Amino acid sequence: MALMLQLIFTLFTLSSNTESSDVFVSVGDSVQLHTPEPLPQFRTFLWKFNKNENVLEYLKKYKDITPSPRLKDRWEFNNETYSLTLKNLQKTDSGLYEAIAAGYKDTVVAVYTLSVLDPVEAPVLIYQLNKETCNITVSCRAHHLSVNSSCDEETCDERKETAVGLVSLSLFVSNSVIICNHSNPVSWKRDVLEMEKLKQDCANEGVY
Repeated sequence: MALMLQLIFTLFTLSSNTESSDVFVSVGDSVQLHTPEPLPQFRTFLWKFNKNENVLEYLKKYKDITPSPRLKDRWEFNNETYSLTLKNLQKTDSGLYEAIAAGYKDTVVAVYTLSVLDPVEAPVLIYQLNKETCNITVSCRAHHLSVNSSCDEETCDERKETAVGLVSLSLFVSNSVIICNHSNPVSWKRDVLEMEKLKQDCANEGVY
């Protein structure tokens, strides 16, 4: 009996400590939410959204699948692996998804935190030339972010700014090219400026 109680406690602890996996996708894309193997015995398998909404219910005995109206035709369910595929994702689909094996007790077997993000816009990289010293101020802007750096004919001081929402804007030099990256977990875009062009502009101003 003591061994059985210890086993039950261990199983309960494992199911209670299921960690959430972060998943990032672009608007309009699809994602497959997997379940681990092996699963505990169950009568009903549920996929829940934000704790209180059943997005899909599967009755194992009858092999009956009931999806939520919010999914419409944007779902696929594998009744062998119990994975859920969500299609044509929108930002309103972002949230917490839990897979629950329900029998004599409910066991959370998988947890996902899904973030549906817009692709980032292209950044704009511009510069201003100091005619006397040939020092250059480089500025990169994208959305509500801005990064500035001071450059000479060889290199630039690197700067990086990260905003709420997992969006970042970074400025750096690689192989004599000034690069500004605008990115989030699902996309990135860049603008570039060659150091050689800055040298030519300085030469045209009579600095070199």
